[in-house]
Amino acid sequence: MGEDIIAAFIRRLLEDVPNTSPETVQRIENGLRRDFGGSSHYAKRAPAEGKVLRLGNALAAGVSLGAAISEIGCTKQHAYRLLRRRWRRK
Repeated sequence: MGEDIIAAFIRRLLEDVPNTSPETVQRIENGLRRDFGGSSHYAKRAPAEGKVLRLGNALAAGVSLGAAISEIGCTKQHAYRLLRRRWRRK
């Protein structure tokens, strides 16, 4: 199993705001664990919209499909799946 997500949040907080007092860090950690502890919360992964837009932009610029696939960093199968999706801007 991976790193505890609360510990990862706290580590990122301390990287961005290194002068945070230990009391504040403990208060934030306790609040996060109290509010989001347990198995009822789920963090969705980032949407693939960014990848499909980058793929579409590369193809519109005249880049070959193989070069566009390696540029966005996905497998060939996943790229074809992305090309079948319809993305709507709101």
